[in-house]
Amino acid sequence: MADGDWDLLPAHAILSPVDTPLFIGADVGGTSLRAARFDGYTHLPAAKAKAPTYAAKGVEAVIQRLEKVIREVAPPNLEGVAGIGLIAPGPLDPFAGAVLAAPNLPGWENLPLKKIAEERLGKPVFLGNDANLAALAEWKFGAGRGHADVLYLTISTGIGGGVISGGKIFLGARGLAVEAGHVLAVPDGPLCGCGQRGHLEAVASGTAIGRNAQARLKAGDGENS
Repeated sequence: MADGDWDLLPAHAILSPVDTPLFIGADVGGTSLRAARFDGYTHLPAAKAKAPTYAAKGVEAVIQRLEKVIREVAPPNLEGVAGIGLIAPGPLDPFAGAVLAAPNLPGWENLPLKKIAEERLGKPVFLGNDANLAALAEWKFGAGRGHADVLYLTISTGIGGGVISGGKIFLGARGLAVEAGHVLAVPDGPLCGCGQRGHLEAVASGTAIGRNAQARLKAGDGENS
């Protein structure tokens, strides 16, 4: 094999099993924090951990808990970890590595999460919007395989959306191209966590559905059902 032919091989093809890198993925949700370790270039996790977010306790408390779940799935001192992918709700700027605003995480405004995580963990960190990366994963490994265009919606504590267009993730300027949860659905409707009224997230997220159900039960709507 000529020396130049090495450039034609994927990186993992020239690594011995001992040298196989580890990757950590961690998800910051409004309700739960999750982390998983991936050994080498597989999409199946080798270890997983989960903890409540307890967002009301503040930014520092959440970041400490996030670091804890990451270290739970990683080797001691994160030995062998090549990089960490952080998934957070948006709006966020993946290029600057900052969470711009997270309605379900009080205090998470213009937070340089990438920088904070790199300083604490000592590893390269990559930050992305939860719905965008979920869309990317579904396109790569799930129901979106083989399709050039995919629309993905996530309905949880909030509502997010991601788009694959022409086989590429659609980010736009500062990663703000798709914020499905903050599309106006009901003019002058319920107050959204972002401070505006009538957004889709304010009427159709898991939080909003639960809040509406409780209100209707309290009003007696379910007595005769």
